[in-house]
Amino acid sequence: MKALPLSSKSESLNSKENNEMTDIKTLGVVGAGPMGAGIVQVGLTSGFDVVLFDLSSDASEKARQSVMGHISRMVEKGRLDPSIASTAADRLTLASDLQTFADADIVIEAIIERLEPKQQLFAALEGIVGKETILATNTSSLSVTEIAASCSEKARICGLHFFNPVPLMKLVEVISAPTTSIDTVEQATALSHRLGKTPVTVADGPGFLVNLQGRAYSLESLAVVQEGVATPAIVDRIMRNGAGFRMGPFELQDLTGIDISYAASKFIYEGHQHDPRLKTTTLQALMSAAGLYGRKAGRGYFDYSENVSVDEAPLATTDAPDFTFRFVDDDAAFAPLIEAVGPATGDDITLVAPIGEDCSTVCARLGLDPTTTVAVDLTAIENRHLTLMNAPGGSLAVEQAASWLRGRNFSVETIFDSPGFVLQRVLAMIANLGCELAQTGIGKPDDIDVAMRLAQNYPKGPFEWGDWLGVEKTYEIMDKLFKVTGSDRYRPSLWLRRRAQLGLSIYTNN
Repeated sequence: MKALPLSSKSESLNSKENNEMTDIKTLGVVGAGPMGAGIVQVGLTSGFDVVLFDLSSDASEKARQSVMGHISRMVEKGRLDPSIASTAADRLTLASDLQTFADADIVIEAIIERLEPKQQLFAALEGIVGKETILATNTSSLSVTEIAASCSEKARICGLHFFNPVPLMKLVEVISAPTTSIDTVEQATALSHRLGKTPVTVADGPGFLVNLQGRAYSLESLAVVQEGVATPAIVDRIMRNGAGFRMGPFELQDLTGIDISYAASKFIYEGHQHDPRLKTTTLQALMSAAGLYGRKAGRGYFDYSENVSVDEAPLATTDAPDFTFRFVDDDAAFAPLIEAVGPATGDDITLVAPIGEDCSTVCARLGLDPTTTVAVDLTAIENRHLTLMNAPGGSLAVEQAASWLRGRNFSVETIFDSPGFVLQRVLAMIANLGCELAQTGIGKPDDIDVAMRLAQNYPKGPFEWGDWLGVEKTYEIMDKLFKVTGSDRYRPSLWLRRRAQLGLSIYTNN
């Protein structure tokens, strides 16, 4: 069998929009939980005949009532053609056994997230459905290859990973195992379009695309806190105010559940042969072991008890002491700051703007006094957001500089010394992991961007972040992180390295 090419953005978003190549009319769903019910709903609202089976007839009936209720409300709000809604009940069949799927064109499994029951189900379905019927799994983490292992017709088996809640979330990951045929992927992609979704084609592997790529945001932020660089509240504010993320990495983990995040991190780390880029922290393991899961437990990285004060950002003071300062190392980098606050006037405090380095390294390299040197991250200056840090012994200088800049309408966070500050580290790690996903064939750059924007509400996709930072700067951050820390965690992806060296766009394909 020939290697299956992954779709490009133009293929996944445009060429299948007419959906002329799919003959799917009857959609089968196994599992009446929230995911299964959601798939049933989008199937009915898209005009399909749908067959639903669950081992519990009560669960099937409950799902039917829920779906019909949602469809009625969609009509009331003007979001669904009444003619489609009027036939929905007649187009839904609640099956009493798997034999009812004999005439289905595709069957999507949405049962318990365990390998053995899924393998048993697919083996049973294979003896019931027609030879042209596609069998798809909605698994969010298990290997499609392993699910299909005991089946004789592996070419027709793929993954269709919907996101919860299915009716609202636009993304679908079309998972291609090594044995999945091109025709199966094309049919599943076309079906996804007909269901009103945006499909991206992804190679089978632990975490697929979204859950794998999402590790960079949370895990690098965890590393920052584990190293004592900043508190979870400060990291969250930097990522929200500096980069525009809707939720900081720690409030996001508290919302989804630290136990769930930790289990996913372990699974993906082990599945990718202990790649250091995907390694979690002792902090996350301890939080999970302690039962501090986040909002559902009342406490996680933040305390959700009543009357507990929130760690707010420092406010500007009207009596901030004035001081003189000078810029060194790279005057050009300070142009936006000079435009905002005026030129340097003296030498009380030395400002440096390192890329990928910590303040200590810069002081040693340039022979600067660490007690009067302040490093400033200008990455988000267009948002009037700055992060300051100091080498050991420079805490007074950094607080003076922070107070002065806050008085000039900058949002300023102070952290302890760290190569790459916080924003540089996290954004570069997001971009670098995206590059690695492209390098290893898990997904195409445009698809990776689309997936993370739609599924995780990223303000920019991984490649867009790399393009925003600049491919050379992104590589420089990663290269210096790698050299300063000596950790293989920060090794630049070959995809990133080659494009930076050749002055090419980060999107350039081979």
